[in-house]
Amino acid sequence: MAPSILRTALFGVLISLLATQVQARRMALVIGNDSYQNVQQLKNARADAKAIAVELKAVGFDVTLKQDLNQKMMKSALREFKAQVQGGDEVVFYFSGHGVQFGGSNYLIPIDITADSEAQVADDAIPLQRILDDLTEQKARFSLAIIDACRSNPFKEAGRAIGGRGLASVTPATGQMIMYSAGAGQAALDNLGPKDTSPNGVFTRVLIQEMRKTGVPAGVLLKDVQSDVVELAHSVNHEQVPALYDQSLGKFFFRPGAPGAAAGGGGAPSAAASIHVPTAAELDESYWQGIRSSSDASDFAAYSKNFPKGMHVAEAEMMSRKLSRTTPPAAAAPATAARALKIVLVPGGPYPAWATSVLLPGVVGHPTLTINKDGSIDCMDAFGNHSHAVINISDPSNITGKQSTHLGFMNNMQMRYPDGSTDTEVILQGKLVNNEITGTWHDKFQHGEFGWTVRTATVP
Repeated sequence: MAPSILRTALFGVLISLLATQVQARRMALVIGNDSYQNVQQLKNARADAKAIAVELKAVGFDVTLKQDLNQKMMKSALREFKAQVQGGDEVVFYFSGHGVQFGGSNYLIPIDITADSEAQVADDAIPLQRILDDLTEQKARFSLAIIDACRSNPFKEAGRAIGGRGLASVTPATGQMIMYSAGAGQAALDNLGPKDTSPNGVFTRVLIQEMRKTGVPAGVLLKDVQSDVVELAHSVNHEQVPALYDQSLGKFFFRPGAPGAAAGGGGAPSAAASIHVPTAAELDESYWQGIRSSSDASDFAAYSKNFPKGMHVAEAEMMSRKLSRTTPPAAAAPATAARALKIVLVPGGPYPAWATSVLLPGVVGHPTLTINKDGSIDCMDAFGNHSHAVINISDPSNITGKQSTHLGFMNNMQMRYPDGSTDTEVILQGKLVNNEITGTWHDKFQHGEFGWTVRTATVP
């Protein structure tokens, strides 16, 4: 049907990439330890970890969130995560809690540690280097370790002279990037004073804000985190300079930007460089944006069906129930309505059409459509993608419809959607003005706008 075929005209290149390329998996382990049993407890670590987990999930990471881990649980979580990581993955490890350094080595502290000496810490705590080595051993394509453990030394506050404040500098392996919430010998701020009611530490709240920016490489993004944290710390006369150690290759983006948005030479970007393969979270959000203003309960029911674990399931179920309860029964039509003229589509074609997709900003597809004798619409594009739509034009100001789309072939290869299927259903909504239907469309992968040129007639 039109928007789908219109869409697949511009979407065809993206689909062919999905059919021929394996997208790097995004894996994350996030740990927040607050409830220490034998050293000073913390206030923000769990809240920080939860907030980071939400942000990572929103950009397509498969997130494992763990909180208040004792030694056995922490080692088990790290072991299980290592087993999940595969070659070529993009990996983030985030730890918020107590940490300590001595002898040039850094240790992350489980909540049940009872260390009385550096030797015991070395035995019972978790060496940061072990975690970094595990990721290297698993051949992750890109690894980012974010360590928010640069607080006051937990052992000295407990009357034990073990280690020094902050964490020691570290040398990452090739493909790794490591960031501490503060530099050597510095303590990270939990807040900016008694009037600061944020549930998150200063470093984490700045990191989250930067992670939400589109099209910014991680190396640049984390430099911005550094400068923003420094500025906030200076505002309360505190010295905190997050430390960044970078041996990553290429560019990693939390949120890839629009095609061609990256700075560089004057030439046009290649097809491969200008296409972003959508993550599961992006597909979820794209679908939701397409229906969030709908007044049709079935749209929200369809979201819940397509994304049973989606980020907006609770909202969708609430809207579905609300609209089902509040939609009034159709009023009886006046007797004269039966004699009123109605608008119908005139069979014929091919007619021009266009469509856009949120996943390909600035790109417009131009398929052609044919109106069948029964009023349904077929659409075809240059890739052989075909769609069939049935629409209701009884109210020209509120046209609704559904279309089924089947993908064709590119370079003798069957094109597929991100979930591996070749067919999907598209929901349409628009209006008819001067023999042109324009409006919006959405499926479970994306949403956009469309326009069809048609011929109409009025009949009794």
